[in-house]
Amino acid sequence: MNKFTYNQEEAAQIGAGQYVTKSGGYDLKIVRAQFSKSQSNQSEALELDFETREGLKCNYVSINHTKGDGNTNEYGGKLIQAIMGCIGIQNLTADQQGNCPELYNKGLKGVIQRVDYTKQSGPNAGQDGYKFDFKLPANIQTSKTVKEAMTNAEATSFKQYAESIVDKDDRQSVGSARTATNNAVSQNTQEPSIDFDDDIPF
Repeated sequence: MNKFTYNQEEAAQIGAGQYVTKSGGYDLKIVRAQFSKSQSNQSEALELDFETREGLKCNYVSINHTKGDGNTNEYGGKLIQAIMGCIGIQNLTADQQGNCPELYNKGLKGVIQRVDYTKQSGPNAGQDGYKFDFKLPANIQTSKTVKEAMTNAEATSFKQYAESIVDKDDRQSVGSARTATNNAVSQNTQEPSIDFDDDIPF
């Protein structure tokens, strides 16, 4: 009886760092949730570490909910509300270290976007790095966004966004061709390319 059929893509994940490396839609488990404050200004963020269903890690995903001037980041706040709605929790709290126990070990679907950038400080200044931006959550059982659940609509937004999202290139040492491509792909660093606000009950 055959128990395994060779899958080269899965095989290559072992020994290759076991981290998420590309934009897309994933089934995620939150393995760390922590509120953080900037030491240089008044900005605050919710930091999340994820693990995919396949065991890949996606760490230090930051959702800024308070700007450097102390004003609310409306988009970040709505995104956190959407995560709460998809998971089904009413309140988020923080202990003295900023840890948020309500989110720990919770599952959700998430569209995340890889952003390539140029490191600005430290021993690796000037070198390329990459991070991930969290773009769209959905319920892990139903694949529905908050809006789709509220209106009893079909679960289509997550799949469509996951299939259309592409990596973003914010590196500084780029030629005109790469810059032009990046501008065509994403012209707004705050909002996803779909009408995200339609998925928020506000």
